Amino acid sequence: MSETTTPLVQDVHWDIEYRVRLGTAWSRFMRGLQQKELWATTCSHCDRCFVPPQSYCEFCYEAVGGWTQLEPVGVLRASTIVYQGFAGGPTVPYAVGAIAIDGSTSLLMHFLGGVDLTDADAARKSLHEGLRVRAIWADDRTAAITDIRHFEPDSAERQTPAGRR
Repeated sequence: MSETTTPLVQDVHWDIEYRVRLGTAWSRFMRGLQQKELWATTCSHCDRCFVPPQSYCEFCYEAVGGWTQLEPVGVLRASTIVYQGFAGGPTVPYAVGAIAIDGSTSLLMHFLGGVDLTDADAARKSLHEGLRVRAIWADDRTAAITDIRHFEPDSAERQTPAGRR
């Protein structure tokens, strides 16, 4: 390879601390999590239901004002397992999923648990699309998204014989 085609490697260091003003919708959502409640906003114009909550409907662009409490259960739509960590991040391996909470029309991204992630093939099979999942609440809740420790396969899902979903 010539010098012009040899890939460069650069060391980059990010050390970022920041504060985020959550706004009215997210503040109500986070306070609900602290009480083990999952709140969603509902658009009165097109009837879509959002978890996490939205102040404006991303489909019809109307202001969203209605609130609905939902059970913290849903269906896994997509997931990924992370085996390469980064400084300040969760301990690997860990899994993240896009969850359609029952009654909502959006996806909530969150950590997945209750599955052995050390066997990559078995973990991928366990975290399949369509898996029913349930929120597991943190013992110490502080009005943060981590008040839900993770979502894990619903106990009814674990009892379903293979091939009968």
